Amino acid sequence: MKCSLVFILSIFLLSSCNVSKKIEKSKEDNSEFCESMTYNTNPVNNIATDYYSLDTIFIANDCLNIWVSYSGGCGDAEFVLYYTDRVKKSMPPKTNLRLQLTDDDPCRAIVQQKLFYNLSFFDDYADKNGILLMLSGNDKSVLFKR
Repeated sequence: MKCSLVFILSIFLLSSCNVSKKIEKSKEDNSEFCESMTYNTNPVNNIATDYYSLDTIFIANDCLNIWVSYSGGCGDAEFVLYYTDRVKKSMPPKTNLRLQLTDDDPCRAIVQQKLFYNLSFFDDYADKNGILLMLSGNDKSVLFKR
C-alpha cells in the first residue's frame, strides 16, 4: 500500500506545472548555432520585457552565451537580443544590449535556458581594443576582444 501511494504521489509531483524543468540546447560548437541579434535604431534601455533572471553571460567562439531562468514551463516564451550602433567612446568602448522575454505562459515552474547570439556586428571593435557589452536592466557585462 505504501509503495503504491508513493508511486501515485511521485507521478502527481512530476506532472505538476510547478516542478522545476531545465530546457537546454545541446550545442557542441556554439559558433554554428548562434542566433542573430535584432538591430534597433533607438536606445535599447527602454524596451519592455517580462521578468527573467540572468544566471551567467560569457563569450565563446565569437558567440555571446546567455544563461537565463524564468517562470513558465507550459507555454511559449521567446527571447530577442537587441543591439544598437550607439557606442560610448571610452576605453574600451561600451554599448548596451537588451534581452527581451515575451512569456505567454501561465505556469510557474523554473525554466532554465541557454541562449546563443552571433557577435559579428562588433567584429571591428573586437579586433582593435575590444568592446564592453553591457546587458541593460542588470549589472552584467562582458568584454568582447580577440
